[in-house]
Amino acid sequence: MIVGSLKHGCWERKLAHPAIAQALEYLSAADFSAMEDGKHPIQGEEMYARIMTLSTKAASEQPAERHQSYIDVHYLLEGEETIGWMQDDGAASPVQAYDPEQDYALYGELANESLVKLTPGMLAVLFPEDLHRPCLTEDAPSRIRKVVIKIHLALLQV
Repeated sequence: MIVGSLKHGCWERKLAHPAIAQALEYLSAADFSAMEDGKHPIQGEEMYARIMTLSTKAASEQPAERHQSYIDVHYLLEGEETIGWMQDDGAASPVQAYDPEQDYALYGELANESLVKLTPGMLAVLFPEDLHRPCLTEDAPSRIRKVVIKIHLALLQV
């Protein structure tokens, strides 16, 4: 997992793989205030943005997830969001098996979960080995608006 900010993200862009750098450039250039929630292609099914307006939840109400085919770039537009994270060490068992159509397995409680708080302009890059629980609150539920860019692993082949 990589956590950063577009505002101060020059090093992330310089050091990132070209596919991740392309996603960061998209986030920098897009006018999300003029875009509807939903799926927006960047590079067909290999890279696309999903814009969402959601309500944050307590960790007990939100499953963790793990992907196998895509990297996620979570970018917060509005509100405050906490994301739970744990590197997959094989100890956690899914409560819902991997679904290749949806590209995720779901998990319940994570024993060594770390919490990362995002504010507008911050991002988290999550790789297939990263179990993550997005859309959490540490207080009362609140509205957030975010973008998740999905980057297929095929774009990272060299």
